[in-house]
Amino acid sequence: MKYLLDTNVIISAMLFPTGTPGQAYDLALTTPHAIVVADYTITELRKVFRLKFPNRQADLEQFLDTMVPGITIVPTPAVVEGVDVERVRDNKDWPIVRAAVAAHVDAIITGDKDLLDAELPSPSVLTPAAFLRSLTRQ
Repeated sequence: MKYLLDTNVIISAMLFPTGTPGQAYDLALTTPHAIVVADYTITELRKVFRLKFPNRQADLEQFLDTMVPGITIVPTPAVVEGVDVERVRDNKDWPIVRAAVAAHVDAIITGDKDLLDAELPSPSVLTPAAFLRSLTRQ
């Protein structure tokens, strides 16, 4: 299986490592499954930390350094044929959908309500808790 981690999961994992997103993040990186992050997400992480957590930017860079060996960073295409990104209400989430489809992931792991409510035909969209449940059943 191949999973894409969304920005909010990575932020939560970094800030609250013992919470559900943190547990999902740790499990994702320690399973034999392929974990991908869109290059758009890396840019978005840096932007969020610059605006909301300016004193934690060095912590973010250190976190990214430890994350990178366990993931594959995938490009975010401007367009993906046959993908109806407009199913997702928030156009800021469209790059995530495009990257996930282009990378052929099985699921997006996110806490983003707009992505969770989008009812995408593929890939599936899982909360961190649903992701944890799916892996512990395997």
